[in-house]
Parts: sequence; C-alpha cells; structure tokens
Amino acid sequence: MNARIRFPSRRDFSLARYVGAGLLVACILALAGCGSTKVYTADKTVVYNGNLYNMGNVQRIGSRIDGRLADGTTVNMSNMDKKAVEGLLKDNGEVMVSMVVEMDDQEMLYQRSRVSRYSDYSKMKSRFEGAQKDIAKFMADKKKTQLKLK
Repeated sequence: MNARIRFPSRRDFSLARYVGAGLLVACILALAGCGSTKVYTADKTVVYNGNLYNMGNVQRIGSRIDGRLADGTTVNMSNMDKKAVEGLLKDNGEVMVSMVVEMDDQEMLYQRSRVSRYSDYSKMKSRFEGAQKDIAKFMADKKKTQLKLK
C-alpha cells in the first residue's frame, strides 16, 4: 500500500491566519475599554486660616457680604453697586465688612475688615470672588481632594 504523506499547502493556512488576526484585534479592543472606568470617593477638604472644612457632603455653596454700621445694624452688601457702596460709606464714614462662604450649615469667614473707601472694598470683593472661583473649580475636579485658600 502506497500512502502518501502530504503537508498542507500555504493556501490551507490562509483562513486560520485571518481568524487568528481577527481574534487578536478583538481582544485588544476589549481590553482597551477596561482601564477607563475610575471611581473617586475621597472626601474633599478646604483649608483656610488654619481651619479645615469638610466639603465631601456639601450640597449648597453660597456667599454673603455683610456690612456692620457704627450703630450696630447689619446691611446686606452682596448686590450693591459702586454708587450704593460709596453712599453707604459717605453716610457712615466707616463700615465693618464681612465676607462669608456658606456651605450648607457651616460658614467660613473669608475676610473681615474696616472699610472707609470704595477702593478698599473693591480689593476685598475681587479677592473674595477669586476665592469663590477657586472653590468652584475645586469642587468640579473629581481628582483633587484638598484646596488651600490664601
């Protein structure tokens, strides 16, 4: 009996080569999506004037600008324009201005100072608005866990 042993030709392996390459590409694509899901659960804290404020569970962040007059009355200065502040300073001479960041049930006194000129008030307000922007950026960034305000 003459039995011939024949080796497979190149054409016989062409289908196996395409199937193998297709499986390799499918595995690479499946593994590429695995590393993109990250969960950040760290608590956020704000450090200011040696105090530590936990921001992890804060639902609402607001602000308040109060002016305390010489007679003891308090005036809300949050929405006052330049003319209103100048009129208040002209009538009272000097006003104790407090700028506060409100975080749910806790308050952070950002700055308090006596103001007798509008330029002093304007500098305080611009610094306060910068701090508010820093807090907003910090809360939006899921990777950062601590903010040190100046």
